[in-house]
Amino acid sequence: MSGRKRSEYNIVLLGALGVGKSALTVKYITKRFIMEYDPYIEDIYTKHEDVDGQEFIVNVMDTYEKDDSNSQRYLRWADAFIVVYSITDRPSFEIARQYLQKVSEHLRISNKDCPIALVGNKSDLERYRQISKADGQTLSCEYDGIFYECSAAEEYEYVEDIFYGLVHSIQRQRGERSLAYSPLFITEDKYHSMQRNRPRSPRSSTEKKEDKAQNKKNPTSFKLFNKSFKIFN
Repeated sequence: MSGRKRSEYNIVLLGALGVGKSALTVKYITKRFIMEYDPYIEDIYTKHEDVDGQEFIVNVMDTYEKDDSNSQRYLRWADAFIVVYSITDRPSFEIARQYLQKVSEHLRISNKDCPIALVGNKSDLERYRQISKADGQTLSCEYDGIFYECSAAEEYEYVEDIFYGLVHSIQRQRGERSLAYSPLFITEDKYHSMQRNRPRSPRSSTEKKEDKAQNKKNPTSFKLFNKSFKIFN
């Protein structure tokens, strides 16, 4: 393990109950999808990353906000924010708007600059869509945010891309050596049509062995706190 101090990045997830904040968090931490969890528990997750020889620590706060809770606990702690809504739930989109307003106001008052990502989750449920991509992009632009659509139930790389994108933005703001970052996300319609139409062949045993070898070269470790959930492959 390297003796030099690792940079740390604090990322906060905000959004209505049931939009998939915990699912996105645990997908990033473990590369797995959770089906059941306790949405009334607030936790901090820590992941140690080693990407192309660059070591850093990502702390993720999966929030649960009660009526009497103090939002300063995460507003002051955060280096970046992910505001999540479900593309199948119009009220969750309006709650996301309220969170964007709250975060923006805090940053203005505190004269602080933090990256913000607006994420439309559950893109695998396209047939139930209530929020268009254009609406998501427009709202994100209003607050100078980065817009993504993804599904915590599908490819890990596209969830990872959100967190890596924010780490990259924080590094640039701090003047640190930036993560070698090539966004995987395409927010236009063609991305989702490409994903639906792309043939998916089963992975060979050789490819699986190569993946394991690569994981040994670029290890990650993580610490889970007291979130209750069930993990499904």
